[in-house]
Amino acid sequence: MSSETEECSVAPAVDPAIAASAAELIIDESCAAAAAAAVTASFNAAAQGNHTQRDTETSQNADTAVDVSEKVNETKVTPVNGTVDNNVEGNSETCVTDEVKQRRSVSGSPLPASNSGSLVPATGSIGEGLEDDDEASVSESIGDDVDQGDEEDLSHVVQGTSETLLNRLERTLAGRSDAAANGEETLEDNGIGPLEEEGKEIDQVLGIISNTIYREGEGQILTKLCDRTTLLSIVSHSLSAYITALDPIPLQRLSMRIATEVSLWMSTLLHFPDSAAHCHDDIREGLVRTVRLVMHRRYPNLEMDGFVAMVAVGPPVMYITTSSYLEAAEYICLQLALPKSAIKLVTPVDNSENFEWLQQIIKTDKENGLVPLICIANVHSSLFINESVTKLQEVCSVEEVWLHLEGHALSATALLPNDQFQEKRCDSLTLTVGSWLGVPAVPFVTLFRSDAAQAGLAGLGLVTPAVRLNCLPLWCVLKSLGLAQIKKRIKGVYEMLEELTARLESMSCIRLLSKLNTVETVSISSLEAGDLQPNQIFHTVSPALAFQYITDPQSSTDVTERVSAYTDNLNSWLGQILQRDAPQLNIEIVDVETTGYVLRMCPFEDTTMIGLANQDVKDFIQCFEEKCEILNATVAQRSKFIKLIEGNESVQYIDIAHWAGLGGVRFLPQEFINKETGELLEELDENSTQAINQRNMELVATLRNSDSAFSLGEGPAPDNVMCVRFGMVTMDTDVEELLTLVVSTGKEIDNAAERLQSMSEVVKKGVQQAQDELRQETDNQIWQEGILRHVPLVGSLYNWLSPVPVEAKAKGRCLNLEEGKLESTEMIYKHHMQIRIEDGQDL
Repeated sequence: MSSETEECSVAPAVDPAIAASAAELIIDESCAAAAAAAVTASFNAAAQGNHTQRDTETSQNADTAVDVSEKVNETKVTPVNGTVDNNVEGNSETCVTDEVKQRRSVSGSPLPASNSGSLVPATGSIGEGLEDDDEASVSESIGDDVDQGDEEDLSHVVQGTSETLLNRLERTLAGRSDAAANGEETLEDNGIGPLEEEGKEIDQVLGIISNTIYREGEGQILTKLCDRTTLLSIVSHSLSAYITALDPIPLQRLSMRIATEVSLWMSTLLHFPDSAAHCHDDIREGLVRTVRLVMHRRYPNLEMDGFVAMVAVGPPVMYITTSSYLEAAEYICLQLALPKSAIKLVTPVDNSENFEWLQQIIKTDKENGLVPLICIANVHSSLFINESVTKLQEVCSVEEVWLHLEGHALSATALLPNDQFQEKRCDSLTLTVGSWLGVPAVPFVTLFRSDAAQAGLAGLGLVTPAVRLNCLPLWCVLKSLGLAQIKKRIKGVYEMLEELTARLESMSCIRLLSKLNTVETVSISSLEAGDLQPNQIFHTVSPALAFQYITDPQSSTDVTERVSAYTDNLNSWLGQILQRDAPQLNIEIVDVETTGYVLRMCPFEDTTMIGLANQDVKDFIQCFEEKCEILNATVAQRSKFIKLIEGNESVQYIDIAHWAGLGGVRFLPQEFINKETGELLEELDENSTQAINQRNMELVATLRNSDSAFSLGEGPAPDNVMCVRFGMVTMDTDVEELLTLVVSTGKEIDNAAERLQSMSEVVKKGVQQAQDELRQETDNQIWQEGILRHVPLVGSLYNWLSPVPVEAKAKGRCLNLEEGKLESTEMIYKHHMQIRIEDGQDL
């Protein structure tokens, strides 16, 4: 921005007291004064100039973007904990023209303060601790010496824009847990449709979105907003949009000041001198712009000739050091219209040191007419096990390849002593500052060399606050925390990782994949004291722990083969049970092709894990040790369990897929066992298999009557046989007794089935015998009574004249199930009861 522009710009000046009321939007009271001074300085500096040329300069600078990379060393800025130099004269006049007054009145009356404070306890909310009357007079309590004119209106506008809305959302989220029950409207109540003709009131709109937030988040959002800096980060997004209402010239000045301070603070914090920062919402955006910068460096005529310049020089090539960057590299190619052939995955060659293998690859590509652009590497990947970032930078500098570094291990540079280790490590960095500090809604940051003249062409360092100032949330967070608190949060995570790593290493049943014995780890205390070599800065404890439970402690160092399927089941169970019983540390279950199921934990990727109390970590370690003891007991008991099953011909062991317990036991009925060999019959038809499955289902149902821990399992395909499933056990569990219970219960069911089978045979034979006897008795009766009784019409008359005696009628039959005998029903009908007659007795 030229000096001429600075002299010609005019904007309404803001009194420091007015800025103080705006600074109340910044939650941390310790930085409210500094923020107020910054706003005052920006506005009052913009107020200096010629009023007559205001409209001309405004139209010329309406869409002008501020290039921060060119202003880093020109603007006076302060460190994070310093005070803002506002450069404002003490006798500056407050200039408010009639035009400005009219514009304020047209914008509407100021929003009233919230009628009640935040209902979230101890959240550090903007309206926390304010009574009804206090909230209505916030501007009066802030600036008693301020004139009660247009300045007061401005303070109400600033305050009402963020404070009232945030309090409204908090109040709704805290008290609307039964919104659905009360019939209050949410987004889910109506389908996606056209915009309504009539608009809704602001309270209705906020009610809809807040009720929806509460329903979707199940109330958890309240716990996530209990940190003052978190609230500040959220409010700052509203402020970043609010300040765009400024006139273009003041807006540019304020934007440049904030962006320049962010660049200085980040370069100082990361020990990356002479660098500029670019804030962006998509983590890949910074990498895309960095590659575009390198393309303009390697192809000087790219701006004028486009792809023709690339054809004249040679096709580009990008190096990625791990396959995890393949998706990001493809996205870069898509955005910059580059072929996917420009991506090259480079991996180290055996017995090569000091990145000689990479240097040879780069030289070969140059000989083939390719133009090496950039090398993208993660500072804590396997690439740097035996190598250093410093050596990689030397190779890239010699071969004129831009080095871009990423990874959470970059946060370790924030713990280095001030004014030390300022040597060059790379050309650019991508930083996830928000996840490092445990603060959500913070933009990503790309740090790059400020001496790159093509940064403006690539869009790096440009601030275009047409919609919002995206670097303001980061500025607010850094200003609120301060340098000491930033280092404290990062140090706390590394100390937690060191404690967890030490505990995992001491357990013989755990294989720690994120640390190899060939690398000497640098402690955080040594890092803070500067007691290390420059090439050891990134040799700290891994920021992402990856570990695996193993059944054989001897294989803890062998990572060349994948573990067994049963070990995968054990790790899956361990991960799921930790997610349920120890949710304070987020555990992921990752299926790695070369090693199997691996448990992964990265505190830098979960904001809720930043700043955990020591007791939370101890509780997690205790829970982890208890679960490992259960795993050890299950593995030890499982081998004994299998041997017991092999020694019993009535049961068969079934390996259940995706089951981490002892396994499955299939009970074999006696009728399906070969009497000579004691094994299951080789040829079983579908009906026999179904009968065995039915018998096991009955067995599980019977066992569950005594103990609900028993469950039904299913064997692997294609047979999918049914079995009794056994889960996790301890060393106190008597597996022999469990197996004996299963076998004895199964035999009882077998005996009952045999009795039922024999009884059914007796019933069949008895029924058949009764039918035969009754048929024969009926035939004999016909011959004895005469044929005439059975002639139609005549027989009826004859039977009426001479009835058949009762004793001559046919007698029924009953079956004695206990003795299997067929008896007559004559005595039952005679005495109207069932009488049991022993052999040789008379009634």
